[in-house]
Amino acid sequence: MTDLQSVDNLTEADLDRLIDIENECFTSPWSRSQLASCLNKQRYLCLGIRSNQTLLGFAIFSWLLDEAELLQIALLKEFRGRGGADQLLLEASAQLQTLGINRLLLEVRESNVAAISLYRRYGFTEDGRRKGYYPLSNGREDAILMSYSKV
Repeated sequence: MTDLQSVDNLTEADLDRLIDIENECFTSPWSRSQLASCLNKQRYLCLGIRSNQTLLGFAIFSWLLDEAELLQIALLKEFRGRGGADQLLLEASAQLQTLGINRLLLEVRESNVAAISLYRRYGFTEDGRRKGYYPLSNGREDAILMSYSKV
């Protein structure tokens, strides 16, 4: 069993591994150019969680003025449930606070019970829904909009 050990800022050197994780975790993964763009732009915070220097998951945030949005968060399946998402959120919160961010927004699939539970533990509240936002193989599902103030 591998312990998740460190959270750090991602760089272009992480791009190939980031793409691998994205493709494994999402049915509609972001493209290489989308991910590379996040790594190369100001107003984006891209964090990775590693064990023994191996990237196992990541979180990508964007921000404007005093608000940030969690755009993507992913952990390889075999490393979920070990506190990695917590570590990513805690580090993001610390870094975003230094930028003067006091509100964090996100959207999550209504079927992603584990993520919703995680966000609620951190004080996120539901602000609304986007009906039929996420595609499914047999239809669409709602996105739950959530926010947390005083990051």
